[in-house]
Amino acid sequence: MGCGEFLVKYILFFANLFFALAGLTLLVLGVVVQLRITDLSNLADGQVQIAPISSMVVGGIVFLIAFFGCCGAIRESNCMLVTYAIFMLILMVVKIALATVIFVSLDSLLGQIPDWLTQSFKTDQQAFHALENTFRCCGPTGAGSYMDLVLPNSCCDTPPCVPLVNAYSGCDTIVKEFLRTFGLIIGIIAIAVGAIQLVAAVFALCLANHARNKYRRSTY
Repeated sequence: MGCGEFLVKYILFFANLFFALAGLTLLVLGVVVQLRITDLSNLADGQVQIAPISSMVVGGIVFLIAFFGCCGAIRESNCMLVTYAIFMLILMVVKIALATVIFVSLDSLLGQIPDWLTQSFKTDQQAFHALENTFRCCGPTGAGSYMDLVLPNSCCDTPPCVPLVNAYSGCDTIVKEFLRTFGLIIGIIAIAVGAIQLVAAVFALCLANHARNKYRRSTY
């Protein structure tokens, strides 16, 4: 093996270690956010679950394919490398599509948060208190939403909760900021990994071509 093929082989191997870690990051982020927005998803008819579930699915698939790529690079298997390159190109398209959907629909989703929270506050305060405990917030717009001097215990760290003393901020702002941050992080990671996957696919095809040529030479 020449110096160029050697470099391509080990660059591809370590790149796939990065992909595996990136896939685990997407998976863990999706799980963490999914656990945290369980109460919110009940109020929003499950719409806010699209991003974390997509993150978990894509992250898990990336991790498995990256492991496949590591094996293909070390063994210099033409079949495994070509298959890996095809999967990389497909995943690159999926990630760019995921990032595009997130960036395009994020503002629209965030714009609906106040309506969801206000409706829940009026119709199911028990569910809203669970949301307050999760996000450490108080009322849709703050303590003033309760129009009372004494607030529920979910509105502060240490009861009794009193407006302007120890009450949390409104849930509108906190929930929107949480979802905005999560959406941007997932979108940026997806685009960055997708770009690197394109390079990995090219490297995999180069190494596959080298493995194929080496096999042909060995049979002559």
